[in-house]
Amino acid sequence: MNSWRFTYRKHIPFILFLLFYALLGLYNLTTLPVAWTDEVMNLDPAIQFHKFGHFFSKLWPNPGAEKVFASYPPLIEIWHIFWLKIANPTVFNIRLPFLIFHLITLTVLYFILIKSFKNNYISLLLVLLFAFDKSVFELSRSVRVEVIILLLISLYYLFQTNSNSPYLKGLLSGLLLIAHLYTLPIVLAWLIKTYYKNNLRYNLKYGIALIIPTIFGLGLINFEVSEIISQLGLQATKHTPQSNGFCNILRDSFWGRFFPYYIEQPFVWLIYLGILFMPIYLLIKHRINNKSALLNGSLLELLLLGITIFGAMSAQYRYLPAFLLIGIITFASEIKLNNKIFNVLLTIVVLNGFLSFTARHLTAIYQRQERLSEPILAFLDKNIPQYKKTLILGESIGEYYSATHKLCDYGLDYHPIHFKFTDYENVYFLSKDSTPYLNCKKIGQYNPLQNHIPSFMTKFAKGGTYSNTILWKVESDSEFKKITQPYLIY
Repeated sequence: MNSWRFTYRKHIPFILFLLFYALLGLYNLTTLPVAWTDEVMNLDPAIQFHKFGHFFSKLWPNPGAEKVFASYPPLIEIWHIFWLKIANPTVFNIRLPFLIFHLITLTVLYFILIKSFKNNYISLLLVLLFAFDKSVFELSRSVRVEVIILLLISLYYLFQTNSNSPYLKGLLSGLLLIAHLYTLPIVLAWLIKTYYKNNLRYNLKYGIALIIPTIFGLGLINFEVSEIISQLGLQATKHTPQSNGFCNILRDSFWGRFFPYYIEQPFVWLIYLGILFMPIYLLIKHRINNKSALLNGSLLELLLLGITIFGAMSAQYRYLPAFLLIGIITFASEIKLNNKIFNVLLTIVVLNGFLSFTARHLTAIYQRQERLSEPILAFLDKNIPQYKKTLILGESIGEYYSATHKLCDYGLDYHPIHFKFTDYENVYFLSKDSTPYLNCKKIGQYNPLQNHIPSFMTKFAKGGTYSNTILWKVESDSEFKKITQPYLIY
C-alpha cells in the first residue's frame, strides 16, 4: 500500500497538468476555434451519409466527389459516421471525442517516456513540450485526422513493449494506413520491422489485421478504386511542394513551414531541426550498416517520415505533430540526455509554449460570447425558412446548421462547383463582408455582446469569432454566379 502511494505521488505533477489541460479544453471546446474550413470538410461526407445513406460530398471540389467521396483517406470519415449514430452533430459533440483522444495520447506518451527515462521530471517536461507545441495544441482541437493519428502512433509504441499480439499491432497499423498519405512511411517501417523480426505465422496474423480497415474503407465507396485514383490523386497534387526550383523548395520546407507560424515559439524550430538530423547522428553512431539500429526502436519510421514531410510534402505545419511525437519517443529511447543544462533549456522552451497556449485559451474565454455556436445557430434558425430546399454558402458554421436540417445543403463559397442555383428554393450567403454583392438582400446580422480585446491580446486572438456575421439572400442566378465565378476553375 505504501509502495502504491509513493508511485502515485510521483505522478501527481502529470495528473495536475492533465486535469488543467482537460478542464481548459472542455470549457473552450466549442470556442477555440470557431467552426472552420477543414473541420466541416472532414465532417461533410459523414453528414451526407447520415442524412441520405449515401457516401458523397458536394462540399469537396474534386470531380466525382458529388457522387461518391474518395478525396481523402477514409479513417476520419469512418469515425464520424460511427459517432453520428450515437451523438447529434453539434460542435460540442463532434469535438468532444477528439479532446478525449488527445488526452489519452498525452497519457500514453508520458508512460512511454517514464519507461525510457525512469525519471518523472524529464518525462513530464517532454510531454509538456509536445502538448504546448503550437501545431499540436491547435490541431488537437481542429477535428482533423491528426488527433487520431497521434493516438494510433502512441498506442502502437505502448503495445510494442507491453503486448506482442499480431492482431492488435496489425489493426493499429491498418488504421494508420487509411488515415493519411503521409502516414504511409510509418506503416511501411512497422511492416518491414514486423516481417523481418517474426515468423510466418505471426506475420500472417499481422497482415490479416492490417488489411481489414482498408477493406472496410473500400466497402464504403463500393470498391470504386478508380475514384480513389482520380480524386485522391488530384487531392495529393495540391499538397506537394508548389515552389519552383530546388532552393525554393528547401527554403519553404525548412523555413516557410515554421515562420511566421511559429513566431510565438521560435525555439521550437530548433527542436524540429534537431529531430530531423537525429536519425543521421544515430545511424553514424550505430555505424550505418548495423541493421539492428533500424529494426529496433523508432529510428526507421522517424527517418522515412522526415524524408517524406520535408522532401515530398507541401510546407504545411499540420504534418509536424506526428514527426514531433515519434522524434520525442526516439530521443527518449536512443539518447536519454538528462543533465542540468538540457533540463534548463527544455524548461525555457516549455514555458514559452505554456505562455502561448494559455494566452490563446484566455483570449477565447474573454471572447466567449462572440464564439459560442448555439446563439448563431439560433439566429440562422430564426431567419431561414425551415420547409424549403435551401443552400447556405460561406462561413463554416453553416455546415452545422445544415447537419440538422435535411432540406438544407452547405457549400463553401470557394468550392461551389457541385451546386446549382436552380436546385434550391432559397440560396443564402453567410459573410463578414458588409457589402459583398449589390443585389443580395440583407436578411440580418449576428451581433452578440462583444468584449473589445486589449491591443496586447490581438496577436493571440486566433480562431476568429461569429460576431458581425451577415446573412444575405441571393436573389438571382446572376448573383449566384458572381459569388462562385472566381472559383469555378480547378
